[in-house]
Amino acid sequence: MRWQTFAFALLLALGATARSAEDDIDTDLMHSIEDTNKSLASNIAAQAAQAAGSDAKELDGMFAQVESFYVRKGDAPDAVALAKKIRELSVRIQQSVSASDFAAATDNATTLARTCKTCHSYYKKS
Repeated sequence: MRWQTFAFALLLALGATARSAEDDIDTDLMHSIEDTNKSLASNIAAQAAQAAGSDAKELDGMFAQVESFYVRKGDAPDAVALAKKIRELSVRIQQSVSASDFAAATDNATTLARTCKTCHSYYKKS
């Protein structure tokens, strides 16, 4: 009987841990996003089209993960919309740097960074 009680308590504890891990977005992913966003800004300023395009493409992929997280989580339509907006901006940046339109890329990158901050004001935990 004690073994069954212990096993049940262990399962409850593991379930709570797994659920809380799924309830939070991966901090490593968010740090990667921050680093890539900084790299993007630097590469746009240096007019390094290939590197900036690569950064923008990487951000699109990472924000696909963020979007998916908030879709699964539910009850976060603003976060889903903001992630979609960032993905659209990432595509625009890729197009702009491919066309050597660094002014447009800069404008879109600035909007992307502001959109990140908007989402953080609602969803980031300190």
